[in-house]
Amino acid sequence: MTDWQRIRPTRASDEIVRQFRQALFDGQLNPGDPIGSEQQLAQDFGVSRTTVRDALRFLEAAGIVEVRTGVKGGVRVAQGDPERFADGLAVQLKLVGLDPLDALAAQAGLEWAATELAAANATAADLAELERLVHLAEGLVDAGPAFTEVANAFHAAIVRSARNWAIEMNLRAIREVLHAHYRQTTTPERAWRVVRTHAEIYAAIAQRDAVRAGQLMREHVAAVRRAIKQPRECQALLPASAPPGFRTLDR
Repeated sequence: MTDWQRIRPTRASDEIVRQFRQALFDGQLNPGDPIGSEQQLAQDFGVSRTTVRDALRFLEAAGIVEVRTGVKGGVRVAQGDPERFADGLAVQLKLVGLDPLDALAAQAGLEWAATELAAANATAADLAELERLVHLAEGLVDAGPAFTEVANAFHAAIVRSARNWAIEMNLRAIREVLHAHYRQTTTPERAWRVVRTHAEIYAAIAQRDAVRAGQLMREHVAAVRRAIKQPRECQALLPASAPPGFRTLDR
């Protein structure tokens, strides 16, 4: 049972929210824990039910609690929802006006780690999907937005293969913010370079070479960053040809 503190002279609903958050991070509350009724909470905090109701609205909107009605109603600590986290983060990044170059810098670090993890954790099904996406992208180098979608799918598939939801959800939010910039900087020449690099990244992952796979991904995202920063001067640091078994520009 969590020992709630009596409310001091501040905005009472804000203090209730603060105590809920503190109890959660202190490990006093766990997903699914029943917290009690609105009336019981009002008594515990020493405030009116209206004040508790205001706090619960905020906590529910923030995904911290669930408020149920009916015979089995009451307030419970919410279950975690990574999808909701990713969506909310993407919206907040957009609202604060995250600079695309800053977003790409964050992406470079996260995808570097994800690609190294993918080299260790990818299953046979994961590898088959990566290979399929490389070949699919090769046929879409002149297709503009369609190529961008497949290229993004390749990155998403690598991140899923890493088996790390914290990295996956953060990257999903960042890539959503950057989506328009990917489309603006895609040209057939860059698309060919992307295909070649994706092929090499796939090969390194398939060979369980985490260091090479991670380095290739880091250089790849850095090249995209330069394309956005200096579109006319960008010369991507990408390999000249894909590994054996893949068709390339030099056919």
